[in-house]
Amino acid sequence: MSHNSFTKENRLKTEKDFSRVYRDGRRFEGDFFVFYLLEKEEGKPRIGIVTPKGIGSAVERNRVKRIIRESFRKNKGIFDSYDFIVKPQKEVIDFNNPVLAERFREDFPAH
Repeated sequence: MSHNSFTKENRLKTEKDFSRVYRDGRRFEGDFFVFYLLEKEEGKPRIGIVTPKGIGSAVERNRVKRIIRESFRKNKGIFDSYDFIVKPQKEVIDFNNPVLAERFREDFPAH
């Protein structure tokens, strides 16, 4: 797999993973996203995406998740050494795909 792939190793999968990030990580509010970041010593960055139903229909929520995953995949260097959860705010539904990806990168607090 290339460095730019998005594998299962890049996902927070279990409730235990999510709970650990919520419990031990730090919370940051950006303009359009809320992040929970847990810094780690080594290993691949991992992301969990939480899209509340208030964002829109399932189709809209899935589009938002797809764009976030793609932005994460293309910019892994920004996210190295973190496990994190991202929660988009409902305003992101109005963004087109390139703007959504850009806002996600800009809001990320650790770069």
